[in-house]
Amino acid sequence: MKFDVRRDFDERLLQVEASDLHRFLTGPTVFDLRRNGVQPFFVSTLLHGNETSGWDAVRRFIADTSDASIVLFIGNVRAAAQAMRHLPDEVDFNRIWRQQPWRDDLNDLLERYQPWCGIDIHNNSGPNPHYSVITDQHESTLALASIFSNRVIFTHHTLDILAHAISPHCPSLTVETGTVDDLQSAQRAYDLLTRLNEIRRVPMSPKHELEAYETIGIVKVEHENGSLENFPQFDETLKESSFSTLAAGSPFVNCLPSGWRVSVLDPAHSLDLTDEFFEFRERRAFLKREIVMSMFTHTPILALQDCVCYFLTSTSLARG
Repeated sequence: MKFDVRRDFDERLLQVEASDLHRFLTGPTVFDLRRNGVQPFFVSTLLHGNETSGWDAVRRFIADTSDASIVLFIGNVRAAAQAMRHLPDEVDFNRIWRQQPWRDDLNDLLERYQPWCGIDIHNNSGPNPHYSVITDQHESTLALASIFSNRVIFTHHTLDILAHAISPHCPSLTVETGTVDDLQSAQRAYDLLTRLNEIRRVPMSPKHELEAYETIGIVKVEHENGSLENFPQFDETLKESSFSTLAAGSPFVNCLPSGWRVSVLDPAHSLDLTDEFFEFRERRAFLKREIVMSMFTHTPILALQDCVCYFLTSTSLARG
């Protein structure tokens, strides 16, 4: 699949909400908004159609910044029209970038435009502090991450995510802002874009110390028949516990109805770690060990399409 590449940006789009972009764009679209003599940076938004703060930040940035030099990728406008992560008949747009034809199309685009960094903007489905996700610990990547937040998650698993696919070409981040209804989500993304446009190169080193975590498990939920009915009841404290330490013995699932399974997979999805993390008693699940959690959601469709949350551990970054 070739991206729809456009050189001209229709200024009417600056007034268009994410849910209406499908009226103007036929699918994944690249806007070549480079300025002569100015190396661009790459920005991606709406890989998940229900994560709209990135689009709000980008359109404000374009409206406010006459000297911007960017390559803009707008992802899943069909899903955005339905306020969904992705439609039932679609792939997850942030889990495809090692697959063909997406991989070659992206590599061709990046080789042509030579961006100096790549930023993929997302929202969280629950309350989370703003943070970045990185897939390498190069000094340039850490320096880029420090512009957005002092909090960073390093992950060995890539799940075909866009930021990892960009990383051979330039330093790249997945930027995780807050929820879509938090106005600070779009503001923080806008501030990042503005700062990148000002500096136009990756800093030599991080601007401050980074609070670093590493992904050690992915919590999944599934029903044996694919049902959404009688969704498990997760402990109410979890939705406010992102990046907090949860003690061993803490309740995690308060009611696990018949037919449902909650599991923990290692980041590469090759090992089932459920018995290491959970003890099950009377249709409840309790933590066996202390963990840090991020990106928790109890929304059934989001949990089924992606995951319930990630389990993390604090880590030291090996700069290289």
